[in-house]
Amino acid sequence: MRKNSYNPGSQIRYRANIRLGEQQDQKFNDLAKIEQCRIEKGILAKDQKTLRVVELFAGAGGMGLGFLMAGNPNSRYRILSSAEINPIYLKSLEENYRYFNSHLSDNTKGLIPSEFSPTDLIQDFHRQRIKNIVQEAGGIDVVIGGTPCQGFSPSNRRGWDSKKEHNKLVECFIDFSIALDPKVILLENVQGILWTPRSVMSTDNRITVVDYVEKKLRKSGYLIFPAVLDAAWYGVPQHRNRFFLLALHKDLGYNTNDFGEWGPFPLPTHGPMGEFEYVTVGEAISDLPRISNGESRILQKYRDISEGQLNQNVFLKKMREMSPPGIIEGHLVSRQADYVIERYRHIPPGGNWKNIRHMMSNYKDVDRTHSNIDRRLKWDEPSVTIGNYRKSMLVHPEQNRNLSLREATRLQSLPDWFTFCGGLDTDKKSGLTYKQQQLANAVSFLMTLEIAKYILKL
Repeated sequence: MRKNSYNPGSQIRYRANIRLGEQQDQKFNDLAKIEQCRIEKGILAKDQKTLRVVELFAGAGGMGLGFLMAGNPNSRYRILSSAEINPIYLKSLEENYRYFNSHLSDNTKGLIPSEFSPTDLIQDFHRQRIKNIVQEAGGIDVVIGGTPCQGFSPSNRRGWDSKKEHNKLVECFIDFSIALDPKVILLENVQGILWTPRSVMSTDNRITVVDYVEKKLRKSGYLIFPAVLDAAWYGVPQHRNRFFLLALHKDLGYNTNDFGEWGPFPLPTHGPMGEFEYVTVGEAISDLPRISNGESRILQKYRDISEGQLNQNVFLKKMREMSPPGIIEGHLVSRQADYVIERYRHIPPGGNWKNIRHMMSNYKDVDRTHSNIDRRLKWDEPSVTIGNYRKSMLVHPEQNRNLSLREATRLQSLPDWFTFCGGLDTDKKSGLTYKQQQLANAVSFLMTLEIAKYILKL
């Protein structure tokens, strides 16, 4: 495979797995210290206090929420439009944004879209509607989005095909972003986008999706900064390596080498490169009540924890902020068969299906099983990547059951008031599988929050 070459400020750091990633972090430590002095000119928010944002492929709103909550007394973001085609996902987004908006002071309300309706970005009519919103607002500053990743994900072994419709949506994102003419574009996806060819039908299938995207953006006047970032670096209790492409319009006045080798991304706050230790699974979920296989109660009480203990756990304080006191929602678990629960009894912390290979008789080709299948998490480490945790059957560190929706949501660093809708009705118990997939697709909130804060400095 052709090796990509990137300019300074655009280094890609591949993250093959957690153990190799930790070794990389040690090597990057000195680099991070050197990179403390970088050029951030404060141009973007210099002449306006509120930056206008359009959110594409918004999902349930995890990425947009990071931007909404990144505001400070001097500058903030306003989301003009959130484009999402799935009406159930859009309902989740609307509920979460309206909850956030209801907790703002009167003089800071109005940061969320005025309307929420399913949007198909392939359709001219829907794209024109967003263009009209942008025109009425006097322009746009930032476009953000996490395009569907199924076609690039190694966990979807049948999806590595550039002819898949999901893969083409990246080009849709870029084309429409360029048409909106923002100063900043932020794209998120899985690492697989880096080596997936744009077209298997091409005479030169070494041109990857990212190669094509970068070429288009450069022609349109943008400086390109790609990076692979681990969510655990930013206080998320999960190793989740994701590709980000940040494009800055040349009119902002930056040069490619203004940001050193790290690029225009926030420096890690956690792990070997940061000031703090990684946030662990234990720190993230130990205050949630003990439950059983198939738990279906929507509302429950937190486990008793003293005010002093809560104050010492910075992550838990963040998760509980703005939430109804004492009550947790969505601590729900998919029911597994008794023979599956029996398997879990024999898996140690950090272990997986390989520890119970002799019990995997219902698997046709056990050797092709992903390493995260039947993975039991460890209390004293960040979680493995939270994909669709029901399908991968991630196991609680000590209870013989799968993770609950709320536990997995915590491991994505989404706050306790963040909710997922399972249908278009108001039944909170319905559609657990829809909720689980929305969570799997979400961008880790605290990582997005740090990126959004950094962009405000540009």
